[in-house]
Amino acid sequence: MKLSEVVPSEFLKVTDNNDFTLYKHQEEAIKKIRNNRNVIVSVPTASGKTLIAYISIYDAYLKGKKSMYIVPLRSLAMEKFAELLSLKDLGLKVTISIGDYDVPPSFVKNYDVIIATSERADSMLHRDPDILNYFGLVIIDEIHMIGDESRGPRLETVISSILYLNPEVLLLGLSATVSNIKELAEWMNSDTVISDFRAVPLETGIIFKNKLISKDDTKQLGRDDEVYLIKESVESGGQVLVFRNSRRNAEKYSESLTNFFNFKNDLETMEVFPDLFTDDQLNMILHGVMFHHAGLSNEQRTEIEKLYKNGYIKILAATPTLAAGVNLPARTVIIRDITRFSDGYSKPISAIEIQQMLGRAGRPKYDKKGYGYIYVSSPGMMHVAEGYLSGELEPVMSHMDSNSLIRFNILAIVSSGIAHNLKGIESFYAKTLLAIQNDIEDYGLSFESALYFLIDNDFIKEENGFYSATKFGTLTSELYIDPVTSLILKQCIGLEFSEELYLYYICKTPDMITFNYRTSDYEYLEEFLDKYSINDFSEESMKAAKTAIILNEWINEVPTGTISENFGIGPGDIQAKASSADWISYSLYRMAHMFDKEKESTLLHLNIRIKEGVKEEIVRIIEIPGIGRVRGRRLYSNGFASIEAIANAKIEDISRIFGFSVKLAKDTIENAGRLNNRYFRK
Repeated sequence: MKLSEVVPSEFLKVTDNNDFTLYKHQEEAIKKIRNNRNVIVSVPTASGKTLIAYISIYDAYLKGKKSMYIVPLRSLAMEKFAELLSLKDLGLKVTISIGDYDVPPSFVKNYDVIIATSERADSMLHRDPDILNYFGLVIIDEIHMIGDESRGPRLETVISSILYLNPEVLLLGLSATVSNIKELAEWMNSDTVISDFRAVPLETGIIFKNKLISKDDTKQLGRDDEVYLIKESVESGGQVLVFRNSRRNAEKYSESLTNFFNFKNDLETMEVFPDLFTDDQLNMILHGVMFHHAGLSNEQRTEIEKLYKNGYIKILAATPTLAAGVNLPARTVIIRDITRFSDGYSKPISAIEIQQMLGRAGRPKYDKKGYGYIYVSSPGMMHVAEGYLSGELEPVMSHMDSNSLIRFNILAIVSSGIAHNLKGIESFYAKTLLAIQNDIEDYGLSFESALYFLIDNDFIKEENGFYSATKFGTLTSELYIDPVTSLILKQCIGLEFSEELYLYYICKTPDMITFNYRTSDYEYLEEFLDKYSINDFSEESMKAAKTAIILNEWINEVPTGTISENFGIGPGDIQAKASSADWISYSLYRMAHMFDKEKESTLLHLNIRIKEGVKEEIVRIIEIPGIGRVRGRRLYSNGFASIEAIANAKIEDISRIFGFSVKLAKDTIENAGRLNNRYFRK
């Protein structure tokens, strides 16, 4: 069946008027959705799941209903937003919402399609469950992520909320990897579409003792093992992804490949800014190889992804997180490690992750076949690899049963008005995957314990079995933070302000992602805790202290490279921790309005400093559009210490400063003038 047979003619604008034949699983899924059935589609990567979503979104739009597209990661949300902008040609208004949990969800009224992370979707329902009335369709991309311990519960809560509050909203789940799809379908009251069809066929094999062992053949590789396969791929126009189990291994592997490959790239042709990378990293890029992991800065990762997509980087060594992140397919994928160090032990990587990595092999429009290989070094690991290629995937399991999540969700349920008594809370939980996989009555004591905690700490109040949220509880729920985080921040506000001390309390919250510490850190961490008379030397406290010390350097403008070198961390790690602390410090500022208004201004500035990595003296300067940490400091160091001074400057005075073109200088002065006038009117 042709695309034009199932969609209005104007829809072909999305495909550049390309009228192609639909795959059978696409036809089946579209038919089921149009029969008002929830659907879970489980087909391999790059086999047309996105088109099913596009057609379903347009169907909802024609019925006057909005669609929400939920993805697990911010990077995926931005990528999906760029893709979905093509729907603007059909008149649809598309937006993205991935942060700012405090923003009222009423903005959805102004758009037809909202791309959101599961956390953002959950936070919107916390604030206003009634927004579901605007939606006719919710698409859950990578639905198998429900099984992820950290992100899964938020996604499960969103789907459960829809099933409980507005079952009229159609649900479309998309995934390449779901083994217990029937169980998920039972929970979501959905039909299933299952296919093993791949648009680009995948050939798999195991690399062991200089041989490539596949289902039907054994091939001698020589002593270079996988390097032979990499050469074979790139010399025929392909690209290669090599997955390593650690950042260090990815970096070392990438560097080692420069001994075998040199594609003689040119920095000027690639338009790469040399200052963005170290000399060693630039050398790798010039050779056409590079690594990719979370320790790199956001800017570095973005540049590497661009160079890979443009074909300059032929071979990319990455950690497994890339497989769940941005879309970077390759002709050949080699999984170099199948174990990972976790909780003090070396453990096999999950089969779901292995299949996600292998699923990157085969680039639609470029490759007739994809190649996915697993490298092993022992007979025991050979057996494990064989299981990955032929065995069953792990089932997707609910992780909504932890006491902290139950406490968090019950506050949200009460605060949003979804339920006001224990029976209502139990009814909500009966709609979860947790209830499908367990006897929900077994959690009665957990529900009661959470309610007692929330009452004792003034988050909710109870009268004759009727629960309602206090102002403190409502604020906590709207800020989308753990109630324990709220209690720690409330305690912090009661202390005399000190940058380091307040950073410590921010880092002590359960919502904060902290740095691990080493034995060599003990001395300076204990000094820090003694300095503030903190008699808590637990692992949690030591991690909080180390993270606070690093963030204190960040907000006092110590260069990122210096911080990285001093603490043995990557620039991406600093950005990630600052991002985590950003929202918690904003929550601290918001809570000051309730508990100590005199600290509001101080805590707002602390939040800005954490977000931007600046000293107090340039907080106002970086309010100027286009002026961040580096440019703000340059302006200040050249005598422009206030917005008024910048507004009254001459273009030639600003353009003399390194990094300021004449146009940027002109724009900076004009923007400063507008800000200055606004402050003057106040």
